[in-house]
Amino acid sequence: MHLSSTHHDINKIIPQCNSYRIDHNSPFYLIPLHKPVHKMLIYKAIKKRREENQPGSELAVDSEKQKEKKLCSHLLGSQSQTSASPLLLNKPKQTYIRPDAGSLEPQQAEALLELANLNQRSQIQASGPCELCKKEKHDARVYRWKLIAGLLLPYFLASVDLTIVAAALPFIASHFNKLDQLNWIVTAFTLTSTAFIPAFGQLSDVFGRHFVLQLAMFLMLIGSVLCAVAPSWGVLLLGRALQGTSASGITNLIQIILADKVSLKDNAKNSTIFQFVAGISYSVGPIIGGYLTNSNWRYCFVLTIPVAFFAHFIIYFLLRNELVQGTHFTKGSRRSSFIPGLATIDIGGTFLFVFGVGLLILGTAWGGVTYPWTHAAVLTPLVIGSILFVFFFVYEYLLEPGRVFGRLLPQQSPMIPSDIIKNRDTIVLAIIEFATGAAMFSVFYFISIYFTLVEGYEAGRSGLQLLYYIPGIGFGAYFAMFTCNVWPAQTFVPLSAGTIIETVGIALLTWATTTRNIPVVSGMMAVAGAGTGMRFMPATLHVAGIWPDKIAPAMSIMRFSLPFGGTLALTIMGSVFNNKMAEVFRHGSSKGGLDLHNTGQSLEAINKLPPDIQNYVRNLAKNAVLWAFISIIPIMAISLVAVFFLGNVWIKSKKAKEEAERKAAEDGKIGEAIVSSEVIQVPFLWALITGTVEVNKYISTPLSKAEKEKQAHAVLEEKNRLRAFKKHKTVNADV
Repeated sequence: MHLSSTHHDINKIIPQCNSYRIDHNSPFYLIPLHKPVHKMLIYKAIKKRREENQPGSELAVDSEKQKEKKLCSHLLGSQSQTSASPLLLNKPKQTYIRPDAGSLEPQQAEALLELANLNQRSQIQASGPCELCKKEKHDARVYRWKLIAGLLLPYFLASVDLTIVAAALPFIASHFNKLDQLNWIVTAFTLTSTAFIPAFGQLSDVFGRHFVLQLAMFLMLIGSVLCAVAPSWGVLLLGRALQGTSASGITNLIQIILADKVSLKDNAKNSTIFQFVAGISYSVGPIIGGYLTNSNWRYCFVLTIPVAFFAHFIIYFLLRNELVQGTHFTKGSRRSSFIPGLATIDIGGTFLFVFGVGLLILGTAWGGVTYPWTHAAVLTPLVIGSILFVFFFVYEYLLEPGRVFGRLLPQQSPMIPSDIIKNRDTIVLAIIEFATGAAMFSVFYFISIYFTLVEGYEAGRSGLQLLYYIPGIGFGAYFAMFTCNVWPAQTFVPLSAGTIIETVGIALLTWATTTRNIPVVSGMMAVAGAGTGMRFMPATLHVAGIWPDKIAPAMSIMRFSLPFGGTLALTIMGSVFNNKMAEVFRHGSSKGGLDLHNTGQSLEAINKLPPDIQNYVRNLAKNAVLWAFISIIPIMAISLVAVFFLGNVWIKSKKAKEEAERKAAEDGKIGEAIVSSEVIQVPFLWALITGTVEVNKYISTPLSKAEKEKQAHAVLEEKNRLRAFKKHKTVNADV
């Protein structure tokens, strides 16, 4: 009913309002008065409340400024349960009667109830958060600090293991007389760290985050021990392969864990910290390795043993009860569910992916270095690897419920669901992450080579120059944090800006190597680092926003793309560099007797050459580094084009938050953080130009319990239908 704002209408509606007052402790807020209240006071109160609710009015502006705290979901629910319903006003027990004033009519009661509800809302707003809200915020803070304390050390360990051997490579290979195969120290690590990423994602879904993370840490411990005591070249490579397998599990699991059980806003804060730590780890790895190598190269691996051992206990005591459990590996039933859990693993997809990626990396690692590109030893793994890699995606598609392999293997689930692979944003993000890995690995390894060969720095000093990469990463990470958490709270801005800046930075760094000007090279490293830092965290947020129900497989693709891009980039750059350096050693052989197959002797020989010849050889080495960087410019250009087809994710969306709260209420999880966001999957720039952003925007939240049950029921019905059809077909064939 609409209430008039005139005094005349108030007199009509509430002729006896002086007989009643508002009591917030009463279910309907109305009790008899012993002292009269002037009708004009009620009129003014209602008028003031209405003006406060009118957008743009002075009272509304002042009221908004005074509201320091908003209503929480618990108080809103409490208010909705205690607010009077017009239907209840017609019941006799809701009519308050005073002997000397008569009964209160429904219209009169409704007017006072309106004022009562407005007053109650004001009092709730002034009272601030309820006790449940305070407890939830406290629990969220505790959970966040447990994540940081429990996962930071393993993440640092997995990141630093990638680059700690950068300055030690020639010395490790020299010890085993394998200088012509020193690239395998890196390849053994990057091959396994790339190939096993999706497998760890599915294992974490089946057996739980804690169990799989501890398994990855155990592999790191065993791999480090093997490398530290390696008596032969084969044992060393086995240890590096185990370290790479461990690193793939640790980095992937940590990104998945950071996205579990938190909102996108909190995920952005946590991911910023970890990505910044990763950038620092990558940068200080060559420095630590360089100084440890001055004593003994084995210390590079000994260092990780106590760290991995200590990390085991930190994860166990802080996180074993906090992390998401697996579908087949829950508390109280681990032994009985282990075999059924293994039965759900996508064994065929894992085989195709691991061997496909492994053969591709093997072929590119051999090409132009160990064998010519046209040699059968290079072409065979490249062809077979390509076939297996392509068939992996076909197999994953056919493993979906209702399709060929899905009917043959009904218990197994695809490692990477086909809808993730077919999504445009997923492909664009994979390209962006691929280019990020190419840029990052090129700086870590070839800038160190530049300072060693071209500038004549020793191993420790050469690694120290990579510190100039850290300020750039730090600035990029802060920019990403601001644009995702504060304004405009979107992922497109840092991803597009980072892609542009990183492409420009690598191009300028390529030019800077020709100048032999140390400050210029260091400055361009910082520029490239800024672009890299901008893209670390927003990519994971974008994926979590698009796939809130499939975080593990979607995140696995991102975690695979980055090292895969770095591995292939290093392989391409290494091939180009080796071909160019062959000319250096040929020229050097005629001028000073350099030996291509003894890098340590060659470096020492360069320093002993006459100044004019030494400068000539260093310029040829500079040219080799230049062409190595030029070889990855096309990768950066492809990512620059791809980013214009990227969609967008709004992290702070009120609509998405309300939808998440509704689904949480349906599942009985009020107050629990849920990944929710507004998403647009058409190219965002095109939507801006055509003005169709709001039309294409939709809310992305995880399925509620009821929706999941409905989906599972539909899948089960489809399986039963296919089973019945197959049985009917068999019977007809027999007849």
